[in-house]
Amino acid sequence: QSLNEALRYTPGVITESRGAGASRFDLFKIRGFDAVNYLNGLRMQKMNWVSPQVDPFLLERVEILRGPSSVLYGQAPTGGMVNQISKLPIAARFGEVGIQFGNNQQRQASFDLGGPIDPEGRFLYRLTGIGRMENGQIADTKAERFAIAPAFTFKPSEDSSLTLLGLHQRDPKANAYVGVPSVGSVLYNPNGRLSRRTNVSEPNLESFDRTQSSAGYLFSHRFNDAATLRMNGQWFRSNVDYFSVYGTTLAANGRTLSRSVSISHDEMDAYAFDNQLEWKFNTGPLSHTLLTGFDAQASEGYFVSGTGTAPAIDMFAPVYGRAITLPATRRTDVATRQYGIYAQDEIRFGNFIATFAGRSDWAQNKTTVAGVRSVTDDHALTGRAALLYRFDNGIAPYLSFAQSFTPLAGTDATGRAFEPERGVQYEAGIKYQPTGINALFSAAIFDLTRENLLTTDLVNRGFSVQVGEARSRGVELEAKASLDFGLNLAASYTYLDTKYTKDNSGLQGLVPTGVPRHMASLWLYYDLPAALAPGLSVGAGVRYVGSTFNTNNTIEVPSVALVDAALRYDFGRLMPQLKGTTLQINVKNLFDKEYVGACYTSTTCAYGQGRVITAGLSYRW
Repeated sequence: QSLNEALRYTPGVITESRGAGASRFDLFKIRGFDAVNYLNGLRMQKMNWVSPQVDPFLLERVEILRGPSSVLYGQAPTGGMVNQISKLPIAARFGEVGIQFGNNQQRQASFDLGGPIDPEGRFLYRLTGIGRMENGQIADTKAERFAIAPAFTFKPSEDSSLTLLGLHQRDPKANAYVGVPSVGSVLYNPNGRLSRRTNVSEPNLESFDRTQSSAGYLFSHRFNDAATLRMNGQWFRSNVDYFSVYGTTLAANGRTLSRSVSISHDEMDAYAFDNQLEWKFNTGPLSHTLLTGFDAQASEGYFVSGTGTAPAIDMFAPVYGRAITLPATRRTDVATRQYGIYAQDEIRFGNFIATFAGRSDWAQNKTTVAGVRSVTDDHALTGRAALLYRFDNGIAPYLSFAQSFTPLAGTDATGRAFEPERGVQYEAGIKYQPTGINALFSAAIFDLTRENLLTTDLVNRGFSVQVGEARSRGVELEAKASLDFGLNLAASYTYLDTKYTKDNSGLQGLVPTGVPRHMASLWLYYDLPAALAPGLSVGAGVRYVGSTFNTNNTIEVPSVALVDAALRYDFGRLMPQLKGTTLQINVKNLFDKEYVGACYTSTTCAYGQGRVITAGLSYRW
């Protein structure tokens, strides 16, 4: 139902740190640090409350890149990135329609149609759509979504292809984003424990209304067996209307919560382009795959926002509807530009594979507030190098080094523009793909460092200096197997040692918010033998997330282990007349475990999602 859910069983990825309220945003961390989203290899840019989100039903697959990826993708954080791949037209004619129901009054309908338009198969189409409505876990909240994604492909020859992509997604409602105090959720409260349905906002006012539209293209042309040209582009427009009332300070009686109000209207147009040329050639015994490219991205947007105070509320006996004075607002205009050139050479010599890559980027950020403009210009060089050896028995050890950069807006007390945040990662690991079995086992150990982080200027209050640093060291273990007798397995373990190593504001030596030390998961999915139960598949999994801390590490959020389950029945295996008809039942948090996903401040803790049961019936042809 969300990108967060899709990544729950992936090592190194921390999902749903905002608990059940994370449905409106794709919020996750990779290797202890915030990650970014891409769509078809192009960055989905953000601004204030603009954070583009694509429904998973519109996606073909999701790719996770752990660690720095700036060399091929430009400005990107050190932790990593998630690349979402849209459903594209295919040569075979097909169709799918489905309905789904669940607790929390969930109702969903979807369709996916496509195939060739002409007999020769030069023109292909695909049309995908979904509509969903449900109640949120927090009392008196709802979520609604309606999305449609057309795609058209023109293939004049086997060597050329042009695909045009469209998207329109409307999210009139998106549950709630507010949390509850730690006293009463994580910590003891003499008045009792707060329900995970507790709503400290104003149900009649809380709103998040988002409209997204996108258009893009994917072009490729193969000149010969050695050279291929690829050109991709994307325009993405987002409009957001946001209104929220949230808690700020809890009174000594443990009941009365003072509140603030925040409003914002955001609009942004973002553009991204990537053009690359791939060459394959040999120099003596060395085989090269050389990738060179030029990419660019830009955005133009503004937001009109303001914050103020709201009447206090009794959390255990809330009374809603008291008058709230709308806060004064001001407009902020934001414009960004970034372009870069890059080259990567993958060299093969016998069983050795070496990769060397370099990139040069230029970035500019313009921010205008109340007629006052600030401009930041940055230039950065990043590189990557890796070496892997493939033994004939399927074992492949490797070493790698990678850099990243992320531009930062603003200036210090002297008016000097901030330098880009820098990142570096060292990684070593081993992969094993045994012969005669469809399985992959991998282990990685890594050391990431983020530099040039903003922290408090101790001399000039109200300003920041770039002396902050954070580090993440860890281990990732993963096993995936699809066995001949019908069993599919996915298992993972992650160890993270993440902390601020330099900081002026008191964070030095502390663990970043919501980052556990240990994570583990196991998922088993079994297609029962035809002699026992034809068409029946069952699955079950457990995911463990270790304890985490709030910003200043004064509150520890307990660890949690959650169980998920699934059942699928293919009616066509029982009755040929029903071929293509499938029943799917999913249960998330099977035992309805009540837990807190994360705490950010003493008054902002997010309960995790309770038990969710969905049953869907689909027909494919």
